[in-house]
Amino acid sequence: MSTVIDEVMESPIAISISDLSKSFNENSHYVLENIDLTIKSGEFFILLGPSGCGKSTLLSMIAGFIEKTSGKLIVDREEVNKTGSNRGVVFQQADAALFPWLTVKENVEFGLKMKKTPKSNREEKSSYFIELVGLKGHEGKFPKELSGGMKQRVQLARVLANDPDILLMDEPFGALDAMTRRTMQKELIRIWKETNKTVIFVTHDIQEALLLGNRIGVMSVGPSSRITDIYDIPLPYPRMFTDKEFNLFYQNIQAHFD
Repeated sequence: MSTVIDEVMESPIAISISDLSKSFNENSHYVLENIDLTIKSGEFFILLGPSGCGKSTLLSMIAGFIEKTSGKLIVDREEVNKTGSNRGVVFQQADAALFPWLTVKENVEFGLKMKKTPKSNREEKSSYFIELVGLKGHEGKFPKELSGGMKQRVQLARVLANDPDILLMDEPFGALDAMTRRTMQKELIRIWKETNKTVIFVTHDIQEALLLGNRIGVMSVGPSSRITDIYDIPLPYPRMFTDKEFNLFYQNIQAHFD
């Protein structure tokens, strides 16, 4: 029986990055320098590194929010120079992403409404993704009535409803308490398996990286940060941080930051 990693490695390339660098003005150091990375379709890839190393900057470049300084950044065989519907972004702070005057259902349908999707199709899609993220029964609530974890589920449902090929997730569980965070990690793996999306997930938490990722790209301390090592993680899901192999990977990755 093939594993998830075997299936991913046989998939086409979703993102190709070569010699990518970024500085914010001519007189500053590079924030990122000489980034080389290939990500396959359907892969769950982790960008792991300390705060300030440029993880979010790299994610924003893939999203098309900010321009590269030099190098190549190709998504779905096209050079990235703007945002695109093939990429959906889930931010750390759901409060900043959700519209407080809209209900859960209305938030999830917002992008579809902007694309003038017929009402019947909007309702069908929103119902499916609201149920997928575990919010069935909460459709009529407003963001202020939801917990932090529920708000992140709404944000994820809204992104998924727009059917992007790639999910870009910038420390989406960083503001949650430990128990809610663990629940959301498990839910994200379930949703990823069901939707087969390509996921790039930013975190500075080694344990979170190992619980989630097919591969982990370890980034160096900035400035001029780069991906120094990439770890293949062939552990089956669900993963337990008490397992021996899990702890061996943890120790090897932790050594980069000691």
